Amino acid sequence: MQIGIGTYSFGGIASYLGLGPTLLEKFKTIRSLGYNCVELLPADLDNDIEDIKKWLDETGLTVTSIHAEPTEEIVKKMAALGGKAVIWAGTPFCNKAEAIEVAHVLDEMAAMAEPYGIKIGYHNHSQEFFFDEGKSLLEHLLDNSSKCFSQLDCGWAMNGGMYPPYFIRKYKNRILSIHVKENSKVVGPGSRPASRYDKQENPMAAMGNVKELPLEKRQEILDNFQQMMESQKDRFFVQCKMGAPESNLDWKEIKAALDEQDFDAFWIVEREGFYDEHDKCLAEDCAWLTQNIQ
Repeated sequence: MQIGIGTYSFGGIASYLGLGPTLLEKFKTIRSLGYNCVELLPADLDNDIEDIKKWLDETGLTVTSIHAEPTEEIVKKMAALGGKAVIWAGTPFCNKAEAIEVAHVLDEMAAMAEPYGIKIGYHNHSQEFFFDEGKSLLEHLLDNSSKCFSQLDCGWAMNGGMYPPYFIRKYKNRILSIHVKENSKVVGPGSRPASRYDKQENPMAAMGNVKELPLEKRQEILDNFQQMMESQKDRFFVQCKMGAPESNLDWKEIKAALDEQDFDAFWIVEREGFYDEHDKCLAEDCAWLTQNIQ
């Protein structure tokens, strides 16, 4: 069982923008906290691939995946790093019809990535569990894709009202990875999500090529994003300590469901909020998983 962590947990949206600690500094911290593998962000690949390989070797880490919109350039770089997957960290779709459209796009991406030995996955938040025509949007997506895998974010799934072990068993051999975060409250998926055809500006769109943006512009994007998220801050107050009494996630049952698959899914810790000091929180997450789940 691989226990990894995403570089996202070291700066959040700032990490997408290439702000904060260097990638080598993150690798050293990740290893010191007890993790053995890492999930990258697009900004991390602004570093030279040979440098990343050297830093991975120095720290004893391996790369599992990257959170990025799958492109051939990203796929090639992940293959060079020995990664397993490129995982789309979310895109808008609001109903069954749009979920089917996204499923077909993901299948095309997966076909492109196959020759490189890279799988394509989709990462959920809570809104993908909005129901339309009798099923959640994420179920419609997977039911209409033959090549795409799920990276089930268990915290967001439970927060959105979906019991992770049920979902994992329903989509046996489709769960490539899980995101590990604790959850203490079912909030639900919210109102109908945005359409993929909405004309509203997507603040994440600029984050795929941040190396082309000056630092001042990156900071402006970060400031605007943080202001937008301030109105949704209650979403992040549901995270708690791993194994806390208030948790509504059964990690042992999640592990049992994953063990029914024909391959090992990799576990990636991700936190947007911290119940204690940053590094202490992440170290305790890893220690709890190692002691209680493996």
